[in-house]
Amino acid sequence: ILVRPVCQSCGKNFFSPQVLCPDCQSGNWEYEKSCGEGFVYSYTVIHRPPDSNFPSPFVVADIQLDEGWRMFSWVTNALERKIQLNDRVKVAFADFSGRKLPVFELERETI
Repeated sequence: ILVRPVCQSCGKNFFSPQVLCPDCQSGNWEYEKSCGEGFVYSYTVIHRPPDSNFPSPFVVADIQLDEGWRMFSWVTNALERKIQLNDRVKVAFADFSGRKLPVFELERETI
């Protein structure tokens, strides 16, 4: 399950978790479930990974989630599916160096 911080005072979503809500400065926030769906706001293709644990090349994208918050993540099927701005994506989870990380997959079919 993908979760995100939601301020219980003003109702805003934000990421990454902070001590206070960046909108109203309330400390009254909780994690809530995200639908895990959104679109590609921006992306880049990395051809020189930081170490051998990363695939090469790979796509890192700024994902705009449908609840109104954004996060950076990998788009795992982007190279073979020819990623474009505004492509719809859905969360998946991948094992990486002993951890489960949220990644995204393109939902559209390539033309």
